[in-house]
Amino acid sequence: MKLDVEELETADYDILENIKTALYRLWKMKWLVVIMTLAGCGLFFIYIGIVGVHTNYYASASIYSAAYGSYEDTTGGVAVMNTYAPLLSSTRVSERAAIALQNEGITASQLRGMVASGMIYLSGASSNSKSYGYKLSLSVESPYTDKVDKIANAMAKAFADEINDLIGIPVLQVLDEATGYITAPSIRTNLLLFLSGAIAFVMTCIVIFCVAFFSPKVYSVLQCENEKESILGMIPYHDSRQRINKPAKVNDISI
Repeated sequence: MKLDVEELETADYDILENIKTALYRLWKMKWLVVIMTLAGCGLFFIYIGIVGVHTNYYASASIYSAAYGSYEDTTGGVAVMNTYAPLLSSTRVSERAAIALQNEGITASQLRGMVASGMIYLSGASSNSKSYGYKLSLSVESPYTDKVDKIANAMAKAFADEINDLIGIPVLQVLDEATGYITAPSIRTNLLLFLSGAIAFVMTCIVIFCVAFFSPKVYSVLQCENEKESILGMIPYHDSRQRINKPAKVNDISI
């Protein structure tokens, strides 16, 4: 089946004209884009008002393999450290840490809840022997400045002691205890404000462009040039602001 070159050229011309018309409509409705962008930013402030912003405090302690000597001993200690990393969520580890934190009023159930919610977590472990981590970092996120480092040290020591008791030999040790903390807001307000405004801006532009591009309405004379058979008639444009009332001349009046 032979394609009509003229029809293809006409279709391409129509698409380009529709794109230009859609862009023109987008520019004409820039006020709507501005309003929707501001509305997106307004929704962000409403969200912040509901959720709230508070400061989180982070502290971490480092756990290493205590097995030294031969290559087999070293790799064995590293393997144990990585293999038993999931035991951080066990009840015994939380109970051990709670004993060390009893003066702080923190219970084992609270520690288990922090582990379950991701506020206490281990990083650096791998289940693949080819990518074993040689150091585990136990990190704690807490809204309490005076307890975050104590929780990190207590949980790290409890985890290492539990693994050592389970294996029967001291294969883990805490070398770098948490001595301080770093702060970070719970919500990155500047980033989220930018994203909310940007999403509202982009979505509004896409909607206006698509509506104008696929609209059956005609917005320019050029859109009608290739569809002359569909035109029933044309109404001339008349601008009342350009009306000129010429005074009648005496010579033009017939008596």
